[in-house]
Amino acid sequence: MTETSQPIVLLIGECQSPQFRRALPNGQPSAILDPAQTHRVQSLPDAISLVGTGEFVPDLVVAHQSIPDEYSANEIDRLIGMLPLSRFVVAFSPWCESIGRTEQRWPSAWSVPLAHIGARIRFELNELAADDPPLLATTSRDEAFRLLAAGCLENASAIGQGMSAAVISADVPLKECFEQILASGGFDVNDDASPDLCVVAAAFIDDRQLRLVKEISDSGISLRSRDSTVVLVASDMATPDDRIRLLKAGATAVISQLRFAEDLVDHFQNATASEALARGNK
Repeated sequence: MTETSQPIVLLIGECQSPQFRRALPNGQPSAILDPAQTHRVQSLPDAISLVGTGEFVPDLVVAHQSIPDEYSANEIDRLIGMLPLSRFVVAFSPWCESIGRTEQRWPSAWSVPLAHIGARIRFELNELAADDPPLLATTSRDEAFRLLAAGCLENASAIGQGMSAAVISADVPLKECFEQILASGGFDVNDDASPDLCVVAAAFIDDRQLRLVKEISDSGISLRSRDSTVVLVASDMATPDDRIRLLKAGATAVISQLRFAEDLVDHFQNATASEALARGNK
């Protein structure tokens, strides 16, 4: 794709469903896909037929798998084979949470929970604009974690400039990993009692984490650039009810541990865009 051309995006599946739209900024695909040229099909056979004409080659394919076994392995392999140079993002709904254990028809490096689809699409479009190569279908989960984290921080290495940050986690290696990612993003990682950003890492959410988030939110008055501390809870096991309870307790957002760098960058880029929009509307 040239710098002046619009990316061509193919959306497959229930991408107009309320479930899919709720996972996107402002509930609108256009919030992250504009000014892309988007084409929508309902099924893989429809996508195969469209691509098979030879007149349509998408830069990015976004597939929404809303139920288990929605797409057959043969159809998946056929579409991937027809588009060797295209990028793929596969969003699986909460109904498909067993993907990776009982079913892995799509390459694991391309698959993300629906809640994180916005961050991954934005990342892929940024990489596309930079003319960087896409993740291969054979990329492992570990390789994907490393490449995606490095890629998104390279494109947004100054998101934390002028901000202090702290990580709270009983898992020391995870804490150190998150601190390194924050430092790469320009944050000043230290033991500041009142940081601009506090990351709470927790595998499972219980009353202890809720109390901790509330304490941080109630006492976290920032002395620097923000009115209050931004509290991000990093958890891949948080249920929709957990998310509601965390937000009520004072969390700013709930993000992924496995996709920490992507979600971190996405959160602050969204915040910056929202602040700019609010200033423009005054």
